[in-house]
Amino acid sequence: MASPRDGENHSSSGERLAASNAAEEQANGSAKVEGVKKHENIVPKAPENEYYEIRAVNSKGYGCFALKPIKIGTRILADSPLLIVREAEYLLVDIQAEFDKLSATDQALYYTLHSAHNQDPNNWPKGIHPTVLGRERQRIQEQHNARTGKDANLISIFQTNCMEKDGGAAVFPNAARFNHSCNPNACFAWNSAIQKETIHAIQDIAEGEQITLAYCDTTHDKATRLWELKHYGFVCDCRACADGSDPTSFAAKSAARRYRMMELQQETRMFRGKFLEVGAQTEGVVAKLLEFAKLMNEEGDRTFRTATVYLDIALVCEHKGDLKFAKGAAQKALQIIMDCAGPDFPEIKDYAGVVKRIKDKIQVKEKEGKEANGP
Repeated sequence: MASPRDGENHSSSGERLAASNAAEEQANGSAKVEGVKKHENIVPKAPENEYYEIRAVNSKGYGCFALKPIKIGTRILADSPLLIVREAEYLLVDIQAEFDKLSATDQALYYTLHSAHNQDPNNWPKGIHPTVLGRERQRIQEQHNARTGKDANLISIFQTNCMEKDGGAAVFPNAARFNHSCNPNACFAWNSAIQKETIHAIQDIAEGEQITLAYCDTTHDKATRLWELKHYGFVCDCRACADGSDPTSFAAKSAARRYRMMELQQETRMFRGKFLEVGAQTEGVVAKLLEFAKLMNEEGDRTFRTATVYLDIALVCEHKGDLKFAKGAAQKALQIIMDCAGPDFPEIKDYAGVVKRIKDKIQVKEKEGKEANGP
């Protein structure tokens, strides 16, 4: 997964800058806009909105902070892409081709985004395995050069800020300003219906609280998360990554929950998705999924992952004939999707369809029961 970016209405954004000079290739396999240095210290501004502003954050540069209390499910941002690369395994040439299509103003905006370059090469593998060849070898080398290079460049900015989009990746300039937490209070998603990256509150957010997103898989243990976040050039200091030596601390309890979630994912993966029918016939699957959902709720995780857990519970229970429990789980799944993606998210209709189907089955069953009992 990649980190969040910014975007709606580029021409009117407060970050729109005067054009810089054309991009030029660099010897290390990256590209750089001439004169970019003068843009690095520009204080970013949020687009006009009622929910958040950008402030300086110690050791993190800048962050997005709530201007007022924000209720769970609120759409905080809907952001248009600045630069789209359709290849998931992108090379410099792929980014360069799209960058060259941007106006000078948009090219300058791109170079105001954070870049996780200038990393210590000693913190990364010394070489590429000899069996890795061709395009993949080139991709790995280019990205390594970009993150360990002295200056910001096309690849270092892209890999620091891009988010998944339709099998490829894109940079969203306003969404990019939101910092990471392994215990986030907001969630991002690409909404193909409106062609924007959205950010929604997945917890109630207090006025003045920083709005954060997860750049990594938050069910992973701390060591794995540290490795995933290493690509963004920082070490997370959120409450889930704090010192867990005190068994009563949030970090210690969170670590135990996440370890158990990893176990449950492994134990249930062959009974979910296309294997749900097998899950419906296997003892203990629902209990494990319920435990998974409970742990996710304790972590404050009301994202797509939690919604899919509830959906699978609903589908297994529906298959087993426990329609009342199935309806409750399906309704929870639908509500979570609504909260983290909004009512216009394309998959809403699928979740709503499951709720309706189960309700219809309940009505049929109730009608049959009344007819069997007579007038």
